Amino acid sequence: MSALADVLERRARLVAEAETQRRALAEGLAGCRSVLVVADRGIAWAAWLRARPYVVVALVTAIAVLRPRFALAWSARLLTLWRVGRLVYDAIKPLASGLAPLEKKSRLPAPKV
Repeated sequence: MSALADVLERRARLVAEAETQRRALAEGLAGCRSVLVVADRGIAWAAWLRARPYVVVALVTAIAVLRPRFALAWSARLLTLWRVGRLVYDAIKPLASGLAPLEKKSRLPAPKV
């Protein structure tokens, strides 16, 4: 066989392999679709609430007035969740900031000789 025929045969084999991998990935992600839909809705709700903090304040005030015991129990849980979240954030932040300079360095133009 000629070199061109070898290259074309290898290309056809790689294209078929890539298609098989794409299908396997699509099938794998199809199982996660419901989880991704829930996460996407949660992010959308969080963005909506973040744009309207008065809704959160009104809701929390209503719960505190109508169900004070419930509000007290959940406030302890939310405070614990907040503290754990801050602890994780503070632990991850130095790692993320350590990666940022590497990305910036790779985008710099090559030095002139």
